[in-house]
Amino acid sequence: MKEFTMLRCAFLFLALLALPLKAATVTNLYQAQVVLPDTDKQSEQHAREKGLEQVLIKVSGQSSVGQNDVIRKAMANSGPYISQFGYGNLNGERTLELTFNSGQIRNLLTQAHSTIWSEQRPTILVWMVEDANREREIQWDQSGNSLELQVKRAAERRGLPVMMPIGDFDDVTAINIPDLWGGFVQPIADASMRYHPDAVLVVRARQKGSDDVELAWQLFTQKPEHLVNSQQAPSEGQAGGAVATATTEMINEVADRLAAKYAVPLGGVSEGKFAIQLANVQTTEDFFALERMLTNLTSVASVNANRLQGDKVTFDVNLLSTEDAFRRELGQDDRISEQPVDGQSTVDFGDGSVAIAKDTTADIELLIKPVDPQAVENGAEAPVDPSMVDVSATMEPVSGQIETYYWQP
Repeated sequence: MKEFTMLRCAFLFLALLALPLKAATVTNLYQAQVVLPDTDKQSEQHAREKGLEQVLIKVSGQSSVGQNDVIRKAMANSGPYISQFGYGNLNGERTLELTFNSGQIRNLLTQAHSTIWSEQRPTILVWMVEDANREREIQWDQSGNSLELQVKRAAERRGLPVMMPIGDFDDVTAINIPDLWGGFVQPIADASMRYHPDAVLVVRARQKGSDDVELAWQLFTQKPEHLVNSQQAPSEGQAGGAVATATTEMINEVADRLAAKYAVPLGGVSEGKFAIQLANVQTTEDFFALERMLTNLTSVASVNANRLQGDKVTFDVNLLSTEDAFRRELGQDDRISEQPVDGQSTVDFGDGSVAIAKDTTADIELLIKPVDPQAVENGAEAPVDPSMVDVSATMEPVSGQIETYYWQP
């Protein structure tokens, strides 16, 4: 037990260097910037309330969260939730800069039986075609177009990581305006793959005046490689009016729909502790990446590796929410599957243990087949029986049926 813990710590540094990336990390969820029209106390109090609502919308993923009775009451007394404030400037206007306490915000959303959307959020690639004076043009990143700027501002207010195609040779040869205007999935998927987004938003914009636009959009909530064969139709919507108003309405609806998929409900009865088994854990990098992924799930309070046998690791999971919410979050990670990985080979260690592996490097054997340190002192490398390896120092295994998932890094 002690030796395995030391082994685990020894590999931690190297493993962290190899952790795979997932989605994007939003760093400003608990910050707000509100314009101050006047310098009186009433204006500042109103700005504090508005700033709290901005943050609650970003963190919960719900544009309507301010209508909750518990939230409305809290907004009238925003002081306890603010951890830092100052003054700034936005386009020549004086602003109040606010930072809110993340723990207090979470407690408030829990009391309101609302939802929470973690800092790990899906990256959205935005393809936009603008029709102005009967001429259509794809809006590329850094074009300076007012639509592009307003979309990015609205997305920042909702905590959505968005990007637009850069418009280089690869882009202009991969897709054309009719493909986007007609919503043809195959060319959209092919052109989007190079950006590795988690979702794709296709926008058709008709200019009606200098500051009047009609937007029609499609949101594909799958990665590009899954679009063509997906049985799920894209979400669709429309918005119109001033550019800032229309883009805000569109992004709000897009954010609400994504939050319905990714945000985790709070305030319900936690279903406590249960166990899951992950197979195809082949390397120390796999183990630490998997452990970190589970720990970072919004529905999880803590995880603890309980048992290691062959290529399988059993984790005890303490929940903050329900098992359904946990499974939904788990299923959103492409590295987790309910089916075995195709084309796996086995490694027989000659001691009665067999592990699934694509690789037979030394660190795999160290993870899956630890060496008995006392045997090493006596000059032999007698392997420890993998079925006897217990990697938990504080928790007992959870009894009952254990679900098995497959790790596919």
